[in-house]
Amino acid sequence: MKGTVPMILIIDDEKYIRSSLAGLLTDEGYKALALESAEKGEEALTKESVELILLDIQMPGKDGLSFLEDNRLKLEDIPVIVISGRGDIATAVMAIKMGAYDYIEKPLTPERVLISVRQALRLSQSLRSEQKLVGHILEKFEIIGHSAAITNLRRLIEKAAGAESTVLITGENGTGKELVARHIHYLSKRKGEPMVTVNCPAVPETLFESELFGHVKGAFTGAARDRVGRFEAAHGGTIFLDEIGDLPLTMQSKLLRVIEAGQLEKVGSDTTFTVECRLLAATNRDLKSMIADGQFREDLYYRLNVIAIEVPPLRQRTDDIPLLIDHFLSRFDAADSYEFTAEAVGLMASYSWPGNIRQLANTIQQAIFNCEPGRIAASMVENLYHHHEPAAVGLSPETDESRLTAAVRQFETGFLSQLYHKHGANISAMARELNMDRGNLSRKLKQLGVM
Repeated sequence: MKGTVPMILIIDDEKYIRSSLAGLLTDEGYKALALESAEKGEEALTKESVELILLDIQMPGKDGLSFLEDNRLKLEDIPVIVISGRGDIATAVMAIKMGAYDYIEKPLTPERVLISVRQALRLSQSLRSEQKLVGHILEKFEIIGHSAAITNLRRLIEKAAGAESTVLITGENGTGKELVARHIHYLSKRKGEPMVTVNCPAVPETLFESELFGHVKGAFTGAARDRVGRFEAAHGGTIFLDEIGDLPLTMQSKLLRVIEAGQLEKVGSDTTFTVECRLLAATNRDLKSMIADGQFREDLYYRLNVIAIEVPPLRQRTDDIPLLIDHFLSRFDAADSYEFTAEAVGLMASYSWPGNIRQLANTIQQAIFNCEPGRIAASMVENLYHHHEPAAVGLSPETDESRLTAAVRQFETGFLSQLYHKHGANISAMARELNMDRGNLSRKLKQLGVM
């Protein structure tokens, strides 16, 4: 066999069955570990890399069902095939409901055992490959941050991923609404199916219906062939309508019909067909105000807003700015050549960032372009931010000044907390990295509640 040889754990109190199964599996090229009790099986799970378990139901001491129940978390990624006697079929069915992959009735036959083992391992390897792929995808579209706002956002994403309802994602421009949609899709049971994105503002109003639902050849001038619409392309998966507030009124009623009935017609066709996909939508606009102004259908709004997720603006998660800076320096292949001074990072934490993550990334990229390798000073950040947001830098009202003070304190707490954990609470090491007096640093840490 190529690659790693799978380890199969056999748990059965009958010596003859253990030795027979171990011999059969070894002859087929597998590794086999045969144990006589559930208790010893549990011990093996903590020491061995087990890929499949053959488990007897009736055993002295702990039986097979108790083994499944007590090791539920450990067995999430390990298929279990239960072995049952003729009188144990009802119990075997119970084991299947508890998560077992299959059951084999005694007396065992080599053919039946090997078929079940091969199928279970194939399924397990397929699931691991899918989880690895999804992990790579989510790493590519990582949501950066450990702030309370981002922690809550991740919790909402996980809940939404486990449901099948429509989701309305709201938030300012540049906050990462599409990122949220991708996480919902790739954490859901539809992760192996397509995710189709439609950028509503980019679609001309006259082509919206064809874009979403498709058209048949000759439906209009220029329709030289049949076209598959975005909903049809997303069948079985997810369709994401980005900036749905820009959807024309004429299309809103047609979209509502698709959501309600799951049916649509291509442009130029009288044939109705069914599509089955999950709808996610996002907007930076106030849809309730648009409803009041007659620009958005109220019934469509309530169909979309079954699950609501609001993505926080960057100014509400300034604790995450040091992590975001590191992330973008790595993304722009500049982490080894550039770093922002503590003053520059503090200044960035004090800004309002009306363009949010997108604006922060742009500022970092421009700073790299305009600076020689080394440390990027606060003055460069200030010049770039001032160039893009002249009104946002000046502080006039007292509320702005107090907001700045709070933002700087918030940044200091997050920044020093990270260093504190990085150096394992070694204040001297922190002081050396910051080129700061140890006593002053210790007082600052206590003042901010870091230690």
